[in-house]
Amino acid sequence: MDMDVSLMSGAGNTFVVLDNRKYHLSEQEGSELAQKLCPASANLPRTEGLILVEEASAESGLHFVMRFFNPDGTFGAMCGNGGRCAVHFAEQHGFFTSSRTPNIWFTASDSKYQAEIHPIRASVRLYFPEPEEIVFPMLLRLDNDVKITAGYVNVGSDHAVIWFPEVGGVMQSGFNGFDIAQWGAAVRHNSAFPRGANANFYTIVGEQTMRLRTFERGVEAETGACGTGAISTAIIAHLRHEMLPPIHIIPPSGSELIVNFVLQHDGIEELSLEGDARVIKSLMVSV
Repeated sequence: MDMDVSLMSGAGNTFVVLDNRKYHLSEQEGSELAQKLCPASANLPRTEGLILVEEASAESGLHFVMRFFNPDGTFGAMCGNGGRCAVHFAEQHGFFTSSRTPNIWFTASDSKYQAEIHPIRASVRLYFPEPEEIVFPMLLRLDNDVKITAGYVNVGSDHAVIWFPEVGGVMQSGFNGFDIAQWGAAVRHNSAFPRGANANFYTIVGEQTMRLRTFERGVEAETGACGTGAISTAIIAHLRHEMLPPIHIIPPSGSELIVNFVLQHDGIEELSLEGDARVIKSLMVSV
């Protein structure tokens, strides 16, 4: 079967995206397709997820529906950079007209999201609901009986957040060179996270700027960027260091993400993630 797909980047997170109005793939078929398309092949490089963009029901008031699959075929978690790519893809494929649609609405993982396209900045801003759970501080025990202070945030996916200067001595390496495959896997599979968790390691480089490396669950490797990881890390950095939004996050790709939020006495409001979303190339693949 031949399929039209787009290879997309959201701040360095790469995805295969397709218009599911053409193919009507089920969840099971999407899972199987992710396992075929996301590993490197002759036509596509290794990517960090498959996104199906689908038509929403007329009565829903939504512009589209997004379904995200990890490379291992798992389904159900929210992907922030993937969501921003889905917005850009949906505009390009006629799900809505951005000049007439300042507020874009869609669902992903049973939650409703709002987005805005900023053509001058060539970016997409995606608004998130308040996190389902925030835990800080928490004592995390790693291999070799290493104990560290960490944070946990569930913003549609599970994230552990670790301040690198606390553990860099144990890792015996600088931030850019430490073995995230080893340490990320140790956090990702830690018994403190029954569902598993993405592992985020950050270091502060400016008053409102940090660098971030993420080992992603489902990819089981470091990724060029992680949107929900950026959000989770920004929240923990505020709690741990009193860092104020907007917080600028530089992932390994070098493509900046901006996390913003408004602090209220009873929680976090207007939580958003902004960065670039673009098509690298469109092509036909045989599956």
